[in-house]
Amino acid sequence: MTASTTYPQSLVINYDYKTGKVTEQASTMNAKEFMLSGGQGVYTAMRTVCGGSRIFLLDDHLQRISNSHRMVLADSEQQKDPEHWRNLLVPIIRRGLESFKSTTENDDRKITILVGADHVSLQLTELKAPLNGVCWVKFVQGKRHNPMAKDLQWVHDREKLEKQIISPINEIVLIESGPETRVYEGLSSNFFATRRVSEDKQPGYANFELLSAPLDSVLLGTIMKLVLRICERDCIKVVYDSRVDFSRWSGAFVSSTSRLVLPVSKIITDCGEHLMDSRDPLVVHLLESVKGLAREQSTEI
Repeated sequence: MTASTTYPQSLVINYDYKTGKVTEQASTMNAKEFMLSGGQGVYTAMRTVCGGSRIFLLDDHLQRISNSHRMVLADSEQQKDPEHWRNLLVPIIRRGLESFKSTTENDDRKITILVGADHVSLQLTELKAPLNGVCWVKFVQGKRHNPMAKDLQWVHDREKLEKQIISPINEIVLIESGPETRVYEGLSSNFFATRRVSEDKQPGYANFELLSAPLDSVLLGTIMKLVLRICERDCIKVVYDSRVDFSRWSGAFVSSTSRLVLPVSKIITDCGEHLMDSRDPLVVHLLESVKGLAREQSTEI
């Protein structure tokens, strides 16, 4: 019997603080395996747009690394501002993109960055979106311990829950049961629902409001922040109400660097399944708005 061949599916680059040495190697690890190998530290996941030539929301990611590093790793003498991380990381990212090139206009990359006490590791993988542009999610009991920081400990804590992500389920969304069940965030995403509040306004999305968990109860993802900026720009009301109310919800979506805005067509709970309108006017408006800002909100690398 012929042994199967395992092909590299990512590129990993390591930078050692002490020596300043940069090394790169092809890897068969996926993004999850790469993060689980990271030990103690912080992380963020970026993406390219425009065929790999630009980084989406780069400044937001640099600020996130700076904030998370301060909370998890740094003492008062080690705190680094976003400009420090820009000067360190951009040349490494540029080197990685050159080695792991996109070949077509729509062929983008996911860039996962792990920052430890004595090194930085970076992984580039192909960015793949769900084929039909919608997803199922499953509500599961749980909550992130420290939602303010992207601590690698969370990658280990969520590993058991990730085993429940079996196709066609795309994401596990954390809930807290009680007299009123409350929903928080996905394992690697933010979760939103929509609710109709009127019938006759134009444009159609103006008849809906957006529902989100309170900002101090979830990790404020880069795409979540962009969604909230779009809502402010377009006079869309955002209600920070985490109570689960399928009887009034119209649509729902998850947001993350790799997913952008991904409509939810079905929510699975312990009590059954709930169909959502993946063509909900507000969901569609936010999806198209985020995609439309890809070049404007990105940085050439």
